[in-house]
Amino acid sequence: MTRIVNLYAWLAAALLLMLDAARTFAQEPAPPTGDVQVFRNALETVFVFPRVGPVDKKGELVAAADLTGQVKQALVNLRSMASRVGVSPAHIVTLTLYGADSSLREVLEKSAREAFSDWGPAIAFVEAKNLRPAGALVEVEAVAVVRGLKQGK
Repeated sequence: MTRIVNLYAWLAAALLLMLDAARTFAQEPAPPTGDVQVFRNALETVFVFPRVGPVDKKGELVAAADLTGQVKQALVNLRSMASRVGVSPAHIVTLTLYGADSSLREVLEKSAREAFSDWGPAIAFVEAKNLRPAGALVEVEAVAVVRGLKQGK
C-alpha cells in the first residue's frame, strides 16, 4: 500500500512539474518531431511521447491477441520515437501503460520493468478502452527529461 501511495505522490509531483514546465519553458517552435510534444528552457528539454501503440511501419496492428508481443512492439516504437529526437531510455522518467483490461496490469508492468531493467522510470497503469488500432491490448506513453540537449535536436 505504501508503494502505491509513494508512486501516486511521485506522479502527482511529476504532473505539477510538467504543468509548471509548460508555463516556464520557452514557447518557441520546436523542430518537427511527429507527435512528440517538446518544451524547452536554457537547461532542460522535456519530451512528452503520446500514446504509442503496437503497430508496424504501415500502422497495422502487430501480434494480434498476443499481449507480450504487443508490449514489446509498443516499447520498440517508443524507443524509436525517442531516438529520433535524441532521447535515450535513461532519460525517460515516467511510463504510463494503457491496458484494455485491469487484469493485464501485472503482466504489463512486469514487461515494462524488464524492458527498462537498467533504468527504473515511474510506471503507472491506466485501464483504457478504445486503444488504437482496433484490437490493441496496450498503448504506452512516456515523459523524458534531458539536460543540456542542443537546440538542433
